[in-house]
Amino acid sequence: MTNAQDILVKGLLAGFAGTSTFGRAIRGEFTLTSSEVPFTEKGSLYIDQWIGKRSGGGQELAQCEDEQITRVYAGGTVSLEVLTALGIQDSDIMAYLKEKLMVLSGKTRLSTPVDPIVDGDWEYRYDVLYQMSEISLTIGKEIIMYKSTPVFIHIFLNSPVL
Repeated sequence: MTNAQDILVKGLLAGFAGTSTFGRAIRGEFTLTSSEVPFTEKGSLYIDQWIGKRSGGGQELAQCEDEQITRVYAGGTVSLEVLTALGIQDSDIMAYLKEKLMVLSGKTRLSTPVDPIVDGDWEYRYDVLYQMSEISLTIGKEIIMYKSTPVFIHIFLNSPVL
């Protein structure tokens, strides 16, 4: 794992999966939710900005010394009708996702797949769909299932900033 990837992982855990305070960012006509986490390591910074509620997308940026990386993502949860039929809410999915991110840490959302993890009715996995080593590009898919039904999906593009 590179230093910037390490900041990407630490930033996500401190931000979305942690207890950081969320702010707002403006990109043109769009208002995004933003999480910014400064680190004690010299020149290290993490920023995550996203738009959406049940679905949408965003971008994470991580910097460590002279190295930068970006991770772009999009997706979300299935319809409220499907969730209601399953007897769960969006908040249940987000709680499970945060739990998995804390447990897996740097083992997911990067360049290594995560075999399905089954927790009772829940299942988490991360598939690597494509890699191009010449530019260190990785495309991945994160999926959460509940009672064998897909309820959450995110597609990720990871790339260094060169």
